[in-house]
Amino acid sequence: MVSNPDPRPGRWVLPLVVLGMILFTWVWVNRLEPPAVEITSGATGTTRPTTATSAAVEDTSAGDGGTETTEDTTPTTLLPPEIEVYLTNLAEDKTALAALVEELNAVNDAWENRDETGVTFAETEAGMVAASERAVVFSEAVELHRPPEDVAGLTDAHQRVYESAAAVAEAAAAALTGLRAPDTGEDRRAAMVEFRAAAASFEQQVDQISEIVRQGFGAA
Repeated sequence: MVSNPDPRPGRWVLPLVVLGMILFTWVWVNRLEPPAVEITSGATGTTRPTTATSAAVEDTSAGDGGTETTEDTTPTTLLPPEIEVYLTNLAEDKTALAALVEELNAVNDAWENRDETGVTFAETEAGMVAASERAVVFSEAVELHRPPEDVAGLTDAHQRVYESAAAVAEAAAAALTGLRAPDTGEDRRAAMVEFRAAAASFEQQVDQISEIVRQGFGAA
């Protein structure tokens, strides 16, 4: 009787089936498209895997459109350098005048209420002398400004600005003269009224120049 070397030959069938299924699965998986295709597609923006990517594309489009709009509208809002310098000088003049008005008003009010403030004539006179000198410097600075000639109406408007600045200096000097006058303060008070009116006129004339420039260059 010949002995059977493998008394259970069927025990290798199941492992072979399992091994065959594993090999089949491995071959089938490797035949699929690599996952990297989808990742690359999403990274380059050719697909819209998420809402954020879509929003980014739309934002980019909006940004591009905004840039074009800015480039189209910038020339209508930018002013020539000489106009910018001129307007900047006038703005600085307005600031200087505001400080001058505050200074002279303070000196005058202190003298008007000298019984309460205790200010002396010498102190008041020194304060008005300093304010009067500053008013002259202010007026001369305005006179040195040269408005650009290529804007219609700007030369005449600047002349009115200078006249108001000169009136400020004249009124400040008149207030000092009124302080020294032998009257009871009528001349000084009248000069202060003229001083404030001239300062207000200067500010109005500067604002008018700004309006002329805006109209001349089509600025909003």
